[in-house]
Amino acid sequence: MSSWSAEQWCNTGASILRDDLILARRLLNQSIQLRPETSSAWYNLGLALHQQRRIPAAIRAYRHALGLPHAPVDHVLSNLSQDLLLAGRFHEGWQTYEYRLNDPKHDHGYFESHLGAAWEGPNDPRPCEHIVLVAEQGFGDTLQFMRLALHLQHKGIRTSLFCQSALIPLLQEQTALNEVFDECPPTTFTANSRWCPLMSLAHRLQLTERNIPLAGGYVQHNSSRQQRWKQQLQRKPGHQLIALHWQGNIEHEQKIYSLGRSFSFNELLQLKGLENTEFIAIQKGTGLDQLRLDAGLPFVQGQETFNRTMDFRDTAAVIANCNLVISSDSGVVHLAGAMGVPCWVGLRWIPEWRWGLSGTTSGWYDSVRLFRQPRQGDWGSVFKEMARALTA
Repeated sequence: MSSWSAEQWCNTGASILRDDLILARRLLNQSIQLRPETSSAWYNLGLALHQQRRIPAAIRAYRHALGLPHAPVDHVLSNLSQDLLLAGRFHEGWQTYEYRLNDPKHDHGYFESHLGAAWEGPNDPRPCEHIVLVAEQGFGDTLQFMRLALHLQHKGIRTSLFCQSALIPLLQEQTALNEVFDECPPTTFTANSRWCPLMSLAHRLQLTERNIPLAGGYVQHNSSRQQRWKQQLQRKPGHQLIALHWQGNIEHEQKIYSLGRSFSFNELLQLKGLENTEFIAIQKGTGLDQLRLDAGLPFVQGQETFNRTMDFRDTAAVIANCNLVISSDSGVVHLAGAMGVPCWVGLRWIPEWRWGLSGTTSGWYDSVRLFRQPRQGDWGSVFKEMARALTA
């Protein structure tokens, strides 16, 4: 190994980032000592430092990588933006986060061909009487950032949200948004129509933790659907009802920055023994196979009925019937928070950027309480703390 090149040290260190962070850092540092201008070594060192929760050091490593030849610029900027936001450096973070739009999956050619360059915000010199906001990434991101569409609408701008089909019935019926659709024909546009990626509004509107709008909620309850599910759930009189959700988007969680954010159903068994309490699992798709109705948690009679629905409006109605939602970091948290329903979210030791590095509350949602791992992978402590809070 003493005769290895800088590239060999770097490649070997990068290959074990998920398995042995300490050794990975040693190998990457060896690569840097041999050839300090190796941008990929600095980039992977940033990954290792992030995974060790050394966020300021990770930021420095990424910035150093950007100043070197042949840097994997898009990857570096993606991680740098997330670490800046995680550290609470919103102005730099949102600005850097704009580089995600260089990814080919962000194909906005249709809107650019009809409406030109994306809207640059209040300082854009072009007249803007109508703005089309284009949702991106997952359901949770749309639910979290759609508040900014409402914010613009409240300012008197005609606002249209172009988003995932599965969310449209919920957003049309249970929010104040005037226009939500998944098809956008040219007849929708006017001479003063503009467009903008939904999550870019955070940068355009200079969003910080101090000016996040509508933290109290913005998805309304559907009383008739809520009542219908109240009858189907058949909860016992005098019992509180807690919704459980444990698995988020498994494809998204293959990335290092999201790896380990979900927990298994078995972790929830630490909530057994609560008096006058029933549960309902609101898990859908991947992860539902973990559900064991005979595991010692008392589930409501209507659990099997709920398992058969795939409508976000039904999930919202069930959440509205609950006293509390307990979830991993997933779209369910954003739905409950947007509805103003109490929600406890279990966070891994290094959370995603939107939750910050410390604290039990979130500027995004007044009703959300954060329970953080004290060390990497320690879900046991998270659920012991939840169990204590439920019996306090």
